[in-house]
Amino acid sequence: MSDEIFVKSHVPRDLLQSAGLFKNDRLVVWEYVVNGLQYITPGTKAEVRVTLDSREKRISIADNGRGMNWQGLQNFFVMHGENIDRRQGQPGRGFFGTGKSAAFGIAELLRITTTCNGKRSKVELCRSDILKMTSDAAPIPVNRLEKEVTTTDPNGTLIEIEAVHLRALDQTGIRRYIERQIARWRGATVWVNGHECEYNEPPVAEIKRFPAEGETKAILGDVELIIKVSKKPLEDEFRGVSIFSNSVLYETTLAGSEGREMVHYIFGEIDVPKLSEDKSPIAPFDVGRSMKLNPENELVREIHAFMGRKVELVRRGLCEAEKLRRAEEEMRKLEKHAASIAKVINDDFDSFKKMVTRARARAGLGNEAHQSQEGGGSNEDELLLGNELPATLLRPEEKTANDVPVPPNPGPPDKRPPVLPAPPEAEKHGQPAGGFNGKRKPRGGFSVMFEPMGAESDRAVFRAEERVIYINIDHPQLVAARGAGTVEDPMFLRLSYEIAFSEYAVALAQLMVRNDNFIDLDEPLVVVRERLNSVARKGAVLYS
Repeated sequence: MSDEIFVKSHVPRDLLQSAGLFKNDRLVVWEYVVNGLQYITPGTKAEVRVTLDSREKRISIADNGRGMNWQGLQNFFVMHGENIDRRQGQPGRGFFGTGKSAAFGIAELLRITTTCNGKRSKVELCRSDILKMTSDAAPIPVNRLEKEVTTTDPNGTLIEIEAVHLRALDQTGIRRYIERQIARWRGATVWVNGHECEYNEPPVAEIKRFPAEGETKAILGDVELIIKVSKKPLEDEFRGVSIFSNSVLYETTLAGSEGREMVHYIFGEIDVPKLSEDKSPIAPFDVGRSMKLNPENELVREIHAFMGRKVELVRRGLCEAEKLRRAEEEMRKLEKHAASIAKVINDDFDSFKKMVTRARARAGLGNEAHQSQEGGGSNEDELLLGNELPATLLRPEEKTANDVPVPPNPGPPDKRPPVLPAPPEAEKHGQPAGGFNGKRKPRGGFSVMFEPMGAESDRAVFRAEERVIYINIDHPQLVAARGAGTVEDPMFLRLSYEIAFSEYAVALAQLMVRNDNFIDLDEPLVVVRERLNSVARKGAVLYS
C-alpha cells in the first residue's frame, strides 16, 4: 500500500451535487441558452429557440452556434474542466465547468445533438447511468448515438431535457428571466414557445453617471457607474444596478438601499472587467448560480461601497423632489380623489373578505367571526384626527371635491373623516395613524395614487407588495380626457375611476392566483367580473 495521499473526486456524486445548484427551470434553461449566445461563429447573429412542453415534461433548446466536434463534446463533459475560450484569453462565462450538469438539477435525461463544419454528433446521459456507477473515480460513460456523421445541416446545437420532475414549467418566469439577462447580448434573438424575448428598458426620466475616482478607481479600474431613474415604479426584478464583468451579468443590487423610499424607480449598470480577472484567495463569485457576489471579496466590497454611496445620493434627491411635487396644489387635489376611490375599493374589498370568510366557515375551513385588527395603517404618510401634525381636515359639514358626503365623527379610527397631509404652515389637525403604543398595523386594504409615469407606460400599475394602484396621468387617454382643463374635469375623474376599478378587480384576482386560491382556470375571470360589477355599484356615487 502506498504511503502517498491524493485528492480525489467521487465522480457521480460530484456531478449530481453540481446539478443541485440549478434549482429551477429558469436557471437550467438559461445555462444552455447562454452557451448558444456565447459560442457563436464570428459574423453570425445568435438565435436560440426554447420549446417548453409541460404535458410531456420536456425542454429543448436549439441554437445556431458554432457547434462542437467530437473533441469539443469530450471537453464539454469534463467536470470543472478549463474553458477553452477562457484559456485562449477570450472573456466570458465558464469559470467552473459545471454547466453541463444543469439538466440533472430538474430532470432525468440530457441529450445533445451538435453539428460542426458538416459533421453531426449525438450523445445522451441518464441519471440512472450516473447512479449505477460503483467506482468512485471511474469516469461515467456517455451513451454515443452518432459520431461525426456527414450532414448538410448548418452549425448549431440542440439540447433536449426529458423526464422533468417539476409539476409544470414556468413559461412566464423563464421568459422574463431571459429578457433581463439578454440586455447585454446586442443583436441576439431568443424565442420561448414562439414568443420573442426582448429586453425593454423602462422609460427613463433621468440618467446619472459616476466615474470611479481616487482610491475607488485604483481598486476597480477606469469604470463608470450609470444610475437611471424610471418614470414608473419598477417591478422587483427590474430594480437595482446590474453588475457586469466583460458583459456577463453577476448581480443586481441596490447596495444597501433595499426597501427604502423611492428605490422602486432606480436601476442602472456598471461593468467591472477586473471581476472576471480576480485571483484573490476569496473569490468574487462561487460555483453556484445565485446571482450574488461574495461580499467578503475585497473587489466586491469596493463595488458595493461605491454603488451604495451613489444610489443613496440619487435616492435622496428623488425623495426631495417627491416632497416638492406632492406639495403642489394639483397633487393635493389628486390625493383627495385617490382617497375617495380607495374608500370605494376598500369598502368592496371588505365585503369580499366577509363573503369569503362566510363561505369558508360554511365549508368548515375557517372561523366566520374574523376579527380585524384595529389601528393605523402601514403608510407613513397616513393620518388620523389629532393635533400633532399639519393636515387638511374634511369636516362633517363639508363634502369632497366629487360631492361625496363625508361620514361624521366620532367613531372608530377607520370611520372618521379623512385627514390629509398638508404643508408645514397648515393648522395641526392630524396625528400619525399608529396602533397600540404607536406601533403601526397594516390594514391589508388598497391605496390609490396618481403618478406621472410617461406616455409610453401603462394606464395603471399595481404594486402587490404595497397594494398600491398607480394611475398614470401621462397616459394619452387620461391626457385627452383632461384636455385643457384641470384634474377636477369630470371626464378625467370618471376615466380615473374606471381605470382604478378595473386595475383593482384584476389585481385581486392576481393576488388570489398567487395564493393558490383557484382550482378552475375560469375562476379568476369570474372574480374580475364580479368585483368590477360590485365596485362599480359602490362607486356610482362618485359619478354624480
